[in-house]
Amino acid sequence: MSASEHQSENSDDDLGPNTLDDEDEWKDVEPEDFSTSFVSFGGKTKCADLKDFLQDAKANHGVDLLGLRNRHGLETYGMIKLINFIREQVSQGLFRPDVSPETFLDGDRYMKPFLDDDALLYSIDDILDLGPQTIQSSGNVSKQKLSDGDIQELLKQNDQLREQVNYYRNAYQEAYLENLDLKERRGSEPKAHDCNGQPAKEKDHDTHYFSSYDHSDIHETMLRDSVRTDAYRDFIYENKNLFADKIVLDVGCGSGILSLFCARAGAAKVIAVDNSSIINKAREIVFVNGLSDKIQCLSGKIEDLILPVKQVDIIISEWMGYCLMYEAMLDSVLWARDRYLAPNGLMVPSHATLRLSLFADDEEIEDKINYWSSVYGFDMSCMVARAYEEVDIRTVRPKAVPSRSEIILQLPLHTIGKDELTFSGVDFVLEAERDIDHLQGFVIHFDVAFAAKREHDIQEAKVTFSTGPSGRETHWQQALALIDTSATKAVSLKSGEHVRGRLGLRKGDENSRDLEITINWRTKCDTTDSKVMSQQSWWMH
Repeated sequence: MSASEHQSENSDDDLGPNTLDDEDEWKDVEPEDFSTSFVSFGGKTKCADLKDFLQDAKANHGVDLLGLRNRHGLETYGMIKLINFIREQVSQGLFRPDVSPETFLDGDRYMKPFLDDDALLYSIDDILDLGPQTIQSSGNVSKQKLSDGDIQELLKQNDQLREQVNYYRNAYQEAYLENLDLKERRGSEPKAHDCNGQPAKEKDHDTHYFSSYDHSDIHETMLRDSVRTDAYRDFIYENKNLFADKIVLDVGCGSGILSLFCARAGAAKVIAVDNSSIINKAREIVFVNGLSDKIQCLSGKIEDLILPVKQVDIIISEWMGYCLMYEAMLDSVLWARDRYLAPNGLMVPSHATLRLSLFADDEEIEDKINYWSSVYGFDMSCMVARAYEEVDIRTVRPKAVPSRSEIILQLPLHTIGKDELTFSGVDFVLEAERDIDHLQGFVIHFDVAFAAKREHDIQEAKVTFSTGPSGRETHWQQALALIDTSATKAVSLKSGEHVRGRLGLRKGDENSRDLEITINWRTKCDTTDSKVMSQQSWWMH
């Protein structure tokens, strides 16, 4: 869907039932005739037009709106926040406020109009379109006679802005009511208490999760992962026709690299969303690369934001965690899909598969397990327990994998539901391809595919990558689940023998971003009398 098609959809017929049915209700809020005068930041002067207002702001408050727009790459949201912030500061007596981005861009506090029926907010598009010579250095406002065509274009833009205001009003109402209902339901739930009978403090696992992405080093690691980054770049650049003139949503944009790719490929608009402070760096990166006119960076959880569009043509995201499902970011991507993706829209990537294989490597066991029996002559064997309780993220040598991998879970991202991401058990059969003295664990990795059409299956995808032991190394490496031989009888396998079992995934009870993996397995299944049943669970925190 093109950007022009999105604009045509934002007609009065598509704004929702409240827009038409409750039109009378809004008459006192939105009069038919907008005021053409602009209230100065000081609140005492009414400027005849926008240029007079800009001159007044610069002369009396030291605020160069056009300069701030250009310097910080501000778009619609940023300008709205800036204007409301300045009005608040001036009303409190700060006639020349500090307008550095960190004072007003973070959060959505300044999305709420400070001044009712603020004509300046209705003129954001005009501010964004004005050139640098609008305010002359002499202090005089430049004069320019508008043609009939210019007037008609301004009237058209004004109508579009009014439609957008109506859309935001309805969306805000819906979000407010949903939030109010959620608070009421939470208020009715019994409160947890600590051992002293005091209300227990709730652990904010989301804050910890998002703050882990605040720093540059983790983004450098991901950017330097050429397997990952090249795959996204190649798919986007090799399919520019899919992105041309489209609206793209980048969920969890990080440094913004995927948004930059999409913009360079011809996207009409890219909405980049991230809930960590890295979004501020992304804004700067977008600006210095001259793409502020195409990429809009929004701070917050996708579930909490109201996007400036009703729907998008493409959702792109690098949501994959260790063991594919760790950190549960896919939940947010699927929420965005169900809320914003157009009926024929595209998910990028389109498919992912979770895979399991056997592990046997005496050298690795010697290094990881037996090492603790004598550390500089001291017995530290108690440290071994954790090695059997938690998944170990490391690079597994191909020779340590004596079987082919088996698909455990297939994720067709256009259709899969959130409830399908956890499960109590998926059957698997793994065949040993060589003799091994001891089965010592399981290896988990995943593959990702980028199909150019939503109806294509994974085999039709031309761009793919794997995080398996036999492929090029990625920052995800592999997930190694070691078998606790102190609790489970060690077994040997001959080439051609099978390990049959079930693998289950579930989220943590206290922290939904944690992941528990449970495997039940048995060997020598071809002879009923010699079955060996085992079970073990591993955590990823």
